[in-house]
Amino acid sequence: MNDTTIDRNPVLGITMMLQHDAGGWQLLGLFPESGPPAGRPICRLARDGGDSRIYQWQGLPLRLQPDQADDYIYNLTSRSPMLFVICKPGEDDQPVPLRVSADQDDCVAAVEHDELVFQGAMPPPISEWIKRYVEAHWTPGPRKHKRRDEQGRSNETGNKSQ
Repeated sequence: MNDTTIDRNPVLGITMMLQHDAGGWQLLGLFPESGPPAGRPICRLARDGGDSRIYQWQGLPLRLQPDQADDYIYNLTSRSPMLFVICKPGEDDQPVPLRVSADQDDCVAAVEHDELVFQGAMPPPISEWIKRYVEAHWTPGPRKHKRRDEQGRSNETGNKSQ
């Protein structure tokens, strides 16, 4: 994360801590890794307290896209910048992360597609990384409307009147 250059489509690894107990699943925290993930995300049981278990997911990708820079600005300037972990149900209904996003629209689309979303406070080093990215790659212009396909991915369309 200390690299001073910002790629156009950078990826940063994120570690997520989840707790499962009688109340269900709760996000304990999101933490930046030192660079991009080395491979597929890895889940391990970090603590087994009988009635409560804590799982650690490492290597979750947070991928930034230039066409989402407006959304990153909106998130960064909000009272509490957030990261969103979009998951699908796995074995025994354990959440399996699909992606990490700093785009609130991505979160809304995931919820609309019945995906499970955890949101957590954006750690300051990630806020700074995204801020540097926006400064390097954001260009003002008409806001694009996002249309989502069935998997929740965005398809950009221009700001055209119909």
